[in-house]
Amino acid sequence: MGMPAAANSVLAKARAMYGKRMTAQNYSELLSCRSVGEAASYLREHTAYRNVFDGVPMGALHRRQLETLVHDHLSTQFASLCRYEKFIGDGFSAHFVMRSDVELLLHAIRRINRTHPDDFPKVLPPFFYRHSNIDAQSIGKVTDFNSLLLAAEGSPYKAILEPFASRGEGGSPDYFGMELALNKYFYAESAKMIEKNYKGKTRSELLEMLSFLADTENIVAVYRLKRMTDMPQTLLRTMLMPGGAMSEKTLERFLDAGDAQAALETFKGTPYEPFADRGDSSVEDVAGRLLYDYCRKKIRFSSTPSVVMLCYVRLAENEVNNITHIIEGIRYNIPPDEINRLLIGAGD
Repeated sequence: MGMPAAANSVLAKARAMYGKRMTAQNYSELLSCRSVGEAASYLREHTAYRNVFDGVPMGALHRRQLETLVHDHLSTQFASLCRYEKFIGDGFSAHFVMRSDVELLLHAIRRINRTHPDDFPKVLPPFFYRHSNIDAQSIGKVTDFNSLLLAAEGSPYKAILEPFASRGEGGSPDYFGMELALNKYFYAESAKMIEKNYKGKTRSELLEMLSFLADTENIVAVYRLKRMTDMPQTLLRTMLMPGGAMSEKTLERFLDAGDAQAALETFKGTPYEPFADRGDSSVEDVAGRLLYDYCRKKIRFSSTPSVVMLCYVRLAENEVNNITHIIEGIRYNIPPDEINRLLIGAGD
């Protein structure tokens, strides 16, 4: 398959998958469900999530199981897209494998800390097991930090995690420190991969999106830290994801601001002004909406397959987050109008 034809195939596949997203009517009807079981039945009968319920006894399905099934569907969709993209030779699937590895490791660390087996996704699509850089099959059996390091043996992640062996409170691994280290590695390696494997418009568009993701993640992280601590600028800088596109002047003002709200005010007149004008919205909500709008525009108009693929993944994750909000709202008897305020892009 020639490259233009291959590129068009990835674009077509990602957009076709995006075309199966939940509609405004789906969201409205799901919000009107009175129980978790009723919501599960609706998803099975009326949406693209129907296949996740094959062989699942519907009567005893509870909230946590339903959320796991919906997330499993998400992983299967990503694997389908990655498998196809790998077949035509673009190579960006490595980015998603790396992301899957980082998420697996973080799940395992949470599981060690909380001794909560339900916090671990029990099923990964075969694609991710085959291409993982860690022992993805054994990581589900991880019970302590040593077994975590064994699962990461032979991968770059072992060297990242090893320094944390003697850190943490009460013998628990330092989750925050490892999350920061793994995510920094993910951003840095993604940028290196883009620089090495792409050129021209594709490279610039991929780097632009990676920078946008880094910037929004950094804004949310620094805002939280400023709310909870009085950490100096020098230390705040060590918490930043690499590769952001924010100007040094803007970043300096943001980091130097006296408190969390004042920090957001520094974005007036910049591309991140919605954080300054957030009103009653949380910073996480503003970041989610900015990302949603960015990806929705790119998935429609970009001609770069890897960008469209990346945007599909982010939009699909947003949909699963919406469904999770609805399921939790139903479980705790929250009025539909209140749940609806938490949703991003429901039925756009």
